[in-house]
Formats: sequence, structure tokens, C-alpha cells
Amino acid sequence: MLCVMACLVCSAQSYKEVFAEGRKTLSFGLHFGAIGQAQDLGLQIIVGSVTFYNVYVDFGGWPQAHGSDVRIDKWDEDRAYLFHFGYQVPVTRWLKVTPMIGYACDETGYTDGSDWRVTDSGIHNKFHADKEVKGFDYGGQVTFAIPVGKRTDLHLMGTYTKYCWYGGIGLGVKM
Repeated sequence: MLCVMACLVCSAQSYKEVFAEGRKTLSFGLHFGAIGQAQDLGLQIIVGSVTFYNVYVDFGGWPQAHGSDVRIDKWDEDRAYLFHFGYQVPVTRWLKVTPMIGYACDETGYTDGSDWRVTDSGIHNKFHADKEVKGFDYGGQVTFAIPVGKRTDLHLMGTYTKYCWYGGIGLGVKM
């Protein structure tokens, strides 16, 4: 709390200006991390994010490797997906905090090539989950904005939630 107060005092712009500037920024991010580590189901994830008018949305996961395989076999597999949304609160020009809520799912099990169906998009093998961790997810993100031009910032982001953690890099463009 003391650190946040020091940042506000040391900021060259007023908080009102920083907040208004943040609402005029569009940013995209790419993150890499893990899901289910605390629940002993660790799986890597890739996440994409968008922030517009300080509203933050992310989505990501890790797909099955054999979900559309044409062979009749059984494969040990994992799959994961997540999505969150939140509101980015600018603390200073270069520091932003985003509380977020969403949903996360991490499953380990097997894909059964003998249990399949066909649709217009191809063959889909059934995934059977042996162990899963899923549910309401909540946490936060810290973003450091590094100016790289008059209208662009490089964003370094770190996110931690109940089921996930991931770090990323992004680009913010002032509109």
C-alpha cells in the first residue's frame, strides 16, 4: 500500500489524467504460463489478451493432440482452457493493476480413438477425464508500460489467479 501511495505522489501526471489516458489505449498481449499447478495437475497454457477502454479480456488454453486423429487407439492426454475479464486500474502512467474473474478448466485423461463422431469439420474423438480441476477463477494482473514511441507502449504483464499463473508481453497503442 505504501508503494502504491509513493507511486501516486511521484507521478508527473495527475491521477485523473492517467485514468483518462488509459481509457484511450488499445492493447494486445500474448502470455505463457501454467494452469493447475497448486492442484497437482500442472499443464502449460498459451493465453491471448485484449484491453480496450480499461476493460480486460483474456482467453487461452492447451488443446488435445489427438482430438481429430483418424487412428483407432487410446492416448494419454491433457487439455485446458480459461477465460477472464476485469477492469484495468492505472496506478501511474507506467503501472496498471487489473483485478479479474473468470473460469478455468484443467483436465488429464485419455482420448479414445474408437469412440468418435463425424461432423462437417472432421472427426472428433471423445476425451475421457480421469482427473480435473475446474471452476470459478479469480485473481489479478500487474502491467508495466514501457514507452517505445509517441503513441505506443511495450507492456510486461504478470498474472496470478486461483488456478493459473502466466506472464506475457503486449503492445499498447493510444487512440
